[in-house]
Amino acid sequence: MGNSLLPLLLRVDPQWRGEIALRTDVYGRLRFPLCDWSVALSRTADGPGCVLSDDLITASLTRHEVRLALGDTPEGTVLVMPRDEWVRMIVANDAQLDGDRIRLNTADVTARLQHAGPLPGRRVRYEPVRLANGNDHFALTGGIIAALLGALGRHSLAIAREFDTLMSTVRGWELPAAAYGTIQSFSDPTLPRVMALNVPYGRGDEPRLCPFCFTWLGHELGHTKSYLIETILHVRGEALTTNQADYTEVIPRYGRALSLRTVLQVPYTHLYEWTLLMDLAEGAFAGLPWEITDDAREFGENIHQEIVEAFDQIERAARLTPCGREAVARLHSLCSEAQVRWQSLSRGVPRSPPSCDRDRGPCSSEFNSGKLKN
Repeated sequence: MGNSLLPLLLRVDPQWRGEIALRTDVYGRLRFPLCDWSVALSRTADGPGCVLSDDLITASLTRHEVRLALGDTPEGTVLVMPRDEWVRMIVANDAQLDGDRIRLNTADVTARLQHAGPLPGRRVRYEPVRLANGNDHFALTGGIIAALLGALGRHSLAIAREFDTLMSTVRGWELPAAAYGTIQSFSDPTLPRVMALNVPYGRGDEPRLCPFCFTWLGHELGHTKSYLIETILHVRGEALTTNQADYTEVIPRYGRALSLRTVLQVPYTHLYEWTLLMDLAEGAFAGLPWEITDDAREFGENIHQEIVEAFDQIERAARLTPCGREAVARLHSLCSEAQVRWQSLSRGVPRSPPSCDRDRGPCSSEFNSGKLKN
């Protein structure tokens, strides 16, 4: 609560002095409401990537400066910042800070200020997540995200407007491939309106992305709206199911079990993906910074099949409330309308050998499976 309380205290009394307990998030960052700045903290002695995840930080505010220290005492200060710069950062949300006046107080912990800047012509912001392992492609990742949103604005104006209204931040990650595959996009229900998009890079600094990654924006928008719907229902004492915490059996497509809460979101998130695919296909995928040479028809059929499988899981396992039955009926109706459109549109969508596994987890296709445009 200290991360929310401190900005409120300084808004009420800009001269407030004292100590307050803050806490980093799971990625090792101090974040504050209505502030585009964050402070990323990591240990240097434990090697690269060792972030101070979910750690207690004591902030001490004096007349002239603010000190951040590990633990519950002002001792062990890691960062010292002039008070006026601190207030400009977390209260005024000023994008311009004087870095020369900020100093580290220890060699054991690295503190780095990160800023989420607005994407050109949009309210949604881009926040690069720079890890301690030397990620230096954040500018290119931001350009890719801007290009994806530009393509949405060109071919799918309604969804682009909805994205810009409901989403606040797109975080750009550079997480490498692992044994289980490559992370694509993700969001956190405890952090609404924020999505993450992962862009790994090859040895030649080539982005490695599924060419249909523009659909990920629709997927995470669908999740954000689902979280909002669930919150509204909860406030009203309602829910979609009485067993949303139950899990399915292992689903071969995903290689893992899903909670029924997640299964209920699948038709909605994938309806956004499907709609974006159709919208951009109608415009011949113009505006993307690469050529689509993968099989768009197979990709769309796969989205449709995931929706069908999710409806089957819901019918077999979910104990729907009256609200849930209304929601699922509405989803059936929307997906039937999308299927009619797809059947008409897909006749003109060319087939080609697929190179992208579109399952939400692993995706290993090269960004330049089509030709990267200048």
